[in-house]
Amino acid sequence: MGEKNKTKYSKENTKAENKNKEQIVFGHLYSQIYDALYKDKDYQRECDYLEELFKMFRVRVRKILDLGCGTGNHSIELAKRGYEVIGIDISEKMITIATEKLKNLNKRRIKFIRDDIRNFSLNERFDAVISMFAVIGYINENDDLIKTFSNVREHLKEDGIFIFDVWFGPAVINLKPTQKVKEIDIRESEKIFRITTPKLDVMRHIVEVNFKVIYIKENKLHIFEENHKMRFFFPKELELMLKISGFKRVYFFPFLETERKPDENDWNITAVSLKK
Repeated sequence: MGEKNKTKYSKENTKAENKNKEQIVFGHLYSQIYDALYKDKDYQRECDYLEELFKMFRVRVRKILDLGCGTGNHSIELAKRGYEVIGIDISEKMITIATEKLKNLNKRRIKFIRDDIRNFSLNERFDAVISMFAVIGYINENDDLIKTFSNVREHLKEDGIFIFDVWFGPAVINLKPTQKVKEIDIRESEKIFRITTPKLDVMRHIVEVNFKVIYIKENKLHIFEENHKMRFFFPKELELMLKISGFKRVYFFPFLETERKPDENDWNITAVSLKK
């Protein structure tokens, strides 16, 4: 008696999925709960912001490449607005989830591809390349960053625009990352509890973020961890990396703003560069 009410338990540590490769992030379970974790993220406002930047820099945009598209939320919103969009992500599970969302959409305007943003190759050019939600921060090494930026430039049309957001070094040093706890009730039988523990490495410009997640669904308890190494950036290093990659100039704004320069209280900033 009472056996039916016992919660089944499983433990997963994505670090162990492949010890010989680079950091493993967005594993099966984390990808599965990703949209629930970020349900309050305002994707519509962020796409409004992208359109503001298109107009501000006078770029006529029809085709967009979304690098590190995740579960497809920016891509899908942009496709709904009439753009042709291709989303790329290295996570197979993320791409599967994104593709499943296309059932009720015009698939001629959008598609998702599993690939590595450092070395993908598409036989087409785009008016805009975007990389949202600090995806560029997952590229920890300079050589890989230059590969990525060079690849972006190769896939942009002349006068095309490259927009991405990153963690801003002066703010990370000033504000310092802190431990956070997030609790989400999806429904009565499904809950998420996540503890985020950061470790700041000033010399390497990295914040090592440990996510410990307790996920309960239909009396099954899943406990797992992911470790994300997030690079933060200073303006001069981004300017240099973009210049090496063939871009001429980069503009910086606080994320979701266009009227002022970033300062040490702006954790996220937007970088904009044009192919000239």
